[in-house]
Amino acid sequence: MKIDRLKKDILEAFSSVRMKKPLVEQITNYVTINDCANVTLAIGASPVMGDSFEEADQMTSISDSLVINFGGIGKESLATMTKAGRIANEKNIGIVFDPVGAGATKYRNDSVFDFLKEVHPSIIKGNASEILYLSGENVKTKGVDSELDSLLAKDAAIKVANKYNCVCAVTGKIDIITDGSIVVTVENQSDKLAYITGTGCMIASLCGSFLGATKNPLVSAICGVVSMSLCGEMALEDGVPIGTYRQRLMDNIFELNAQKVEKYGKINFQCIESKYSMYLVTDEKACLGKDFYCCVEDALKGGAKVVQLREKEMDTGRFYERALRIKGLCEKYNALFIVNDRIDIALAVDSDGIHIGQSDMPIEIARRLIGHNKIIGISAKSYEEAKIAQDKGADYIGMGAVYNTITKSDTSIISDEEVEKIIGNVHIPVLAIGGINMENVDKILKKGADGVCIISDILNNDDCKMRTEEFVKIIKANY
Repeated sequence: MKIDRLKKDILEAFSSVRMKKPLVEQITNYVTINDCANVTLAIGASPVMGDSFEEADQMTSISDSLVINFGGIGKESLATMTKAGRIANEKNIGIVFDPVGAGATKYRNDSVFDFLKEVHPSIIKGNASEILYLSGENVKTKGVDSELDSLLAKDAAIKVANKYNCVCAVTGKIDIITDGSIVVTVENQSDKLAYITGTGCMIASLCGSFLGATKNPLVSAICGVVSMSLCGEMALEDGVPIGTYRQRLMDNIFELNAQKVEKYGKINFQCIESKYSMYLVTDEKACLGKDFYCCVEDALKGGAKVVQLREKEMDTGRFYERALRIKGLCEKYNALFIVNDRIDIALAVDSDGIHIGQSDMPIEIARRLIGHNKIIGISAKSYEEAKIAQDKGADYIGMGAVYNTITKSDTSIISDEEVEKIIGNVHIPVLAIGGINMENVDKILKKGADGVCIISDILNNDDCKMRTEEFVKIIKANY
């Protein structure tokens, strides 16, 4: 279901970008600025190549997407990029970030990480060595080029996508795009692309064009990458001079449409396990007298990837102390730590994020308080609620209750039709919650849920570690 929807969205994006003509602000380097503007026009979008610090906030505010390219990074350009990026985050405008040359020099490396501390990109696009460097690998970039095979960076791309909560695209002979739950490869290729300056920069511009039109980072990254790779392959003929090849490349991008992508695109899809797949929600009463912290740690030992601390009736002081202890356990087992509802507690302990309900603080206010690099999950009972949450910048949906639950006896159950509508039409991760147990977990996963949130069936159990391991085994069998 997920892959079918993604394929459909990719094809629709090619008409959407030409129909909507999104305004794409681009702060890029002087070597490729003209080509980036032209390729943006060729795909159907409208470029604005603004690099003035004084107007960065105003220009970003009126744009549909923002492309930031580190090719010519310096003190002034970094300040402009950061200013524009902050405004884009505040306005929920998608950002494509191209960390050109990451791994090459200390100044460039420091600038990349300084930027990422301040700005949350929707898409990070780079070559293999740049993405490997961002993932923490010890690599040395050769200027803006990479001598590494892009396939070597697959795991690094997944790591970057999960670390920065974004889509990561690795360009090379075989391109890799992932949001951490789906890995897409594009196998259209042409060796002659390596002889044209700025094709990587142009890919970022293409991704930004689609992002401005679709607001879907994964779809936009795939479309941007396949546009360059497919059109480069189509321009290739034996003996064609490089100048003629370059012209044909741009002509092909101008003439590209969904029919050509469907017929000639060599795009492969693979679902992988989401970072939210095994999600424990705490409830001390569900521990049935067992030590609360031992239960949580046992679940982490068993493979829980996320722990949400949910304490509706606990006073602030005790909640804070409990949050510190649970955060420590999550760090010990390399799991995400989410605080339910209490933004003050989340800020005080520096949690990985928060989870809020429909009647809690508005997403945009929560985002302003907690920051754009933190995770925000939203509860939703309908497609309409889920879609609004997605559009306002939620990182995942907690969909429920999907089954009868003893934790919330008064909650309503979502129909099978609504479950399928949410999973089939929301592009951020959808996690099922409510009454999930060993008898029904496989059923909801097969419907396409990215993960399951479990309370009672783990915490009620005498052996929380073993019970979690049983859930993890079923989850992994679905990938």
